[in-house]
Amino acid sequence: MRPLLFALAFLLVAGCDTLSTTGSGGAALMSRLDGTWTRTVTMERIRPDGSVTPEGTPRVDAYEVARQVECNTTFINNAGEDDRVAVAYEPTAPRGPRDCFVITSDGTASRLIFIGEGASIVDDVVATIEEDSDSRQVWAFYAFDSATGDAIRTLWTLTR
Repeated sequence: MRPLLFALAFLLVAGCDTLSTTGSGGAALMSRLDGTWTRTVTMERIRPDGSVTPEGTPRVDAYEVARQVECNTTFINNAGEDDRVAVAYEPTAPRGPRDCFVITSDGTASRLIFIGEGASIVDDVVATIEEDSDSRQVWAFYAFDSATGDAIRTLWTLTR
């Protein structure tokens, strides 16, 4: 019985995703993200029947990704090669309110994790990377609307 429990415990630990991206492409992904982008945020409602309709009005702003960014009145630094700090702001008022994020990638560099989104370290948000190039990024965030049973997909399209 003990060998079976040990084997099960090993499989559970070995099968878990990790936030460590060392050697997995996380540093390369973060390097591609460095710089200032134009970010377009759109939303879509996905109904259980598969139909998709636009939701709300698209929003355009500036999105800067770097090892260090200015967030309102202070600077925030990243912790390593596999993460970055990002800030969104209104391009016409670059010194106005600035929403800051710490971002890292999963072990396969196919998802981004926004650490502590919503001012709480336990409220991480995950985006799936749908397009990944030096000049264009598309990230998809999904949420569930419990009132209707619909999924809400938020797309961030970053271009330079």
